[in-house]
Amino acid sequence: MEDHLSIQEREISGITILDISGRIDAATSSQIEGELGKKIDTGVTTLILNMKDLSYISSSGLRVILAALKRVKAEEGTIALATLQPGPGEVFKMTGFDRLFPISPSVEQAVEKLKS
Repeated sequence: MEDHLSIQEREISGITILDISGRIDAATSSQIEGELGKKIDTGVTTLILNMKDLSYISSSGLRVILAALKRVKAEEGTIALATLQPGPGEVFKMTGFDRLFPISPSVEQAVEKLKS
């Protein structure tokens, strides 16, 4: 179960939220890449990745999320991150990704930030 990644989709105030749990690593990054790609391909350009239950993210996971951010920014959209846990949060800080993505302590705050 360690390599398991689960992605659930929901919507709040017209903003798509992907609840991500488990690990994003070399074994699972293609799963998140496919999910993000499908959303962007259907015209979704504003996303919140809820990482409350994400325990780990590797460089391959960071690459996938960065590629998705570049795609939505080309359409004047964005990807926000919410409820980062300490481990993944540290990875985002160490890599400087915390300056690329709006990060909020809760999904609700992320929604409010994106709506304003």
